[in-house]
Amino acid sequence: MIVALPMYDLPEIAAATDAFWQGLRGHLSAAGLTGLPVALSRPEELYIHWLDPQLALSQTCGYPLTHMLRGRIRYLATPYYDADGCRGPRYRSFVIVRADDAIEQGRDLAGRKAAFNGTDSQSGYNILKHYLNRQGVRPGSLAGAVESGGHRRSVALVKSGGADFCAVDCVTWALLQAHAPEETEGLRVLDKTSSAPSLPFVTSRDTPIENIASLRSGLGAAMTDPGLADCRATLLLESITVLDEDAYEVILEQERESSAAGWSVLA
Repeated sequence: MIVALPMYDLPEIAAATDAFWQGLRGHLSAAGLTGLPVALSRPEELYIHWLDPQLALSQTCGYPLTHMLRGRIRYLATPYYDADGCRGPRYRSFVIVRADDAIEQGRDLAGRKAAFNGTDSQSGYNILKHYLNRQGVRPGSLAGAVESGGHRRSVALVKSGGADFCAVDCVTWALLQAHAPEETEGLRVLDKTSSAPSLPFVTSRDTPIENIASLRSGLGAAMTDPGLADCRATLLLESITVLDEDAYEVILEQERESSAAGWSVLA
């Protein structure tokens, strides 16, 4: 079996992530699962990892769930995060600019250069196109866009002047402010985007259906275990819920709205 928690695994909080897994592993074992790994995997190639038939538990972004991974993995649950910008099982992104930039509102981003983590990201790409469209920024009016490879790198590009703005999911922003505040100094939140369900926990399509209830039970128990309170607080984890998977269709709706207005690509 393979287990990873790759979405918010900053090096600064790796110890808390590992501690959470050890506690979660105990709860999953108590729920009847066997063969669980002692240590978390930290995959370099996420799609290979997500599609591995031995995958017991991981976390992905809503955009891959509704696109490249659709019908190829099993949805398990959606987390609640304790971060500004989150509400229940939903999260949003913050549009980040330099603190000394004269930009006052979203429509002022016309003529500016964007940074984004990847084209398969809800929080850094899909929702940014949606936001720009809602703000009345015309397609093709940006000065360019650069793919950074990660939210943290997008933030660094904006800070260094390599880009003028980016969209960063609110959980990542809160974690950076708490554990790498020097990286967010000199930057500010210009605005907030529309929301979507938070990053889902998933398992392999080959996971036996009878194990799904055990995985959900173990996750739920870990979220209420007093012994895991400190690591949950570090990870900003509050609880989980099981949504109707159709809740993630809002991501497709946001994409269709943007594309219909001409925002099929960022720049």
